[in-house]
Amino acid sequence: MTSEQLTAQYRAYLDCLNRQDWAALGQHVDDAVEHNGRPFGLDGYRDMLVKDFAAIPDLRFTAAMLVCEPPRLAARLAFDCTPKGDFLGLAVDGRRVSFAENVFYEFTGSKIVSVWSVIDKAAIEAQL
Repeated sequence: MTSEQLTAQYRAYLDCLNRQDWAALGQHVDDAVEHNGRPFGLDGYRDMLVKDFAAIPDLRFTAAMLVCEPPRLAARLAFDCTPKGDFLGLAVDGRRVSFAENVFYEFTGSKIVSVWSVIDKAAIEAQL
């Protein structure tokens, strides 16, 4: 895939997440996907995302920055949301917080096979 094609595929993936279209997730994510070096598989990856949306009902994935060098793509995702209860071990309890997630993806063809993710927990702590 070209950089333009991979970037378009990634934006379609984010749209899928924001619609919570779990039936279509397999169009974007490989059956054997790994997350931070752990084999999740598509079902485990879907379960993680479903839990994220349950814990953060107004969760929305927004790409603030994208860098693409196929077969890899790096993104800085921006979040402005109100997690219920604890989030990342912090008592957020429905308060609005803004933070970023830095994510690297590796694709095979049009599907994500590996994800490496770090959330800026310090930004959340500073807001609490």
